[in-house]
Amino acid sequence: MSHDKKTCSCHGTAGQPAAHTTGPIALSTPRPKVTLPKMIKVAKADEALYRQVIEAAKRASEDAYCPYSQYNVGAAVLTFDGEIHAGFNVENCGYSQTIHAEESALTRALGSGLLRRAAAQGVDQFHAIKAVAVYAPKGSDPWPCCNCRQFLGEFGYDMHIIGEEPKSGRILCLTLGQLVPFAFPIEEVLRSVRGER
Repeated sequence: MSHDKKTCSCHGTAGQPAAHTTGPIALSTPRPKVTLPKMIKVAKADEALYRQVIEAAKRASEDAYCPYSQYNVGAAVLTFDGEIHAGFNVENCGYSQTIHAEESALTRALGSGLLRRAAAQGVDQFHAIKAVAVYAPKGSDPWPCCNCRQFLGEFGYDMHIIGEEPKSGRILCLTLGQLVPFAFPIEEVLRSVRGER
């Protein structure tokens, strides 16, 4: 195939620009400043319980297997019936096989029969988890990575994501929904798969 300016698609056709350019392009569409979500004030009645969940995440981080990143993370899940299940990151030299702390903690909660217990009490999967604490000794906040936000989202966006502000020790709290605006509509997808719509 010849590399002719008249016939080769890399030079563009009919007056349209080529697929690639030699310098940066400028776009006119604005990029508004991102507005951060407003932190939720944890109720006094919940503070002691939330601190227990955070402490479970801290303890779990000590058992992390992280020889490649040296970045240990612990997480703990608080279920609708008050159980706390903790987990930690488990790295793998194949990188994509790494298990994140949130995945580990949630899998442990599911393995305890969480969804069965919830169904028996009329609680659906989207309300079976009340809160998830995340702790990384080298981190500055408890917010899960985007991969874990999607993973947790399978179980609803109302759950609280909690952790401690490193300097003050105050509890930081947002809903998963605040961290994932315009989330993938999992409930809608499940209704469709089940033939309910």
